[in-house]
Amino acid sequence: MNARHAAATLLALTIATAPAALAAAPRSRVLNASGELTRTAKPGPLKSVQAGTIRGTPFGSGRMVLHSTLKQARVTSTFTLTTPAGRVSGRATARLTLDGDTATYRGTATITSGTRRFRRATATNIRFTGKGPVSAKRTSVSFTGRVRY
Repeated sequence: MNARHAAATLLALTIATAPAALAAAPRSRVLNASGELTRTAKPGPLKSVQAGTIRGTPFGSGRMVLHSTLKQARVTSTFTLTTPAGRVSGRATARLTLDGDTATYRGTATITSGTRRFRRATATNIRFTGKGPVSAKRTSVSFTGRVRY
């Protein structure tokens, strides 16, 4: 390979890899968001769909949809938070405790994917809490931890 060909090959490789090199590396950010969800559907006796507005860092304000299933005082959920800057999705598991007509949820959540500004969003061990009537007609929720994107 002559020097001219080697220089052209190096230039082509540099141009091809430049966008990846210029992309910002994911960084850890504080997650502290809360909001109110209202039941929008009850697809089964132990299933619920809730939606509402969530506000906080780092995602800002957005609409969350939470699909939950109850089995033996354990709630498993999937969620999607949609904001003007993108969307994040994940899952949560919480323990349900009852005190009269009030249900309290405590557990952890994981962010598994994101789009646009949040396209590389991932998080584990997010603290997930909720509280509301046993009917799940209205639930206050909060998410605290760290997220990378």
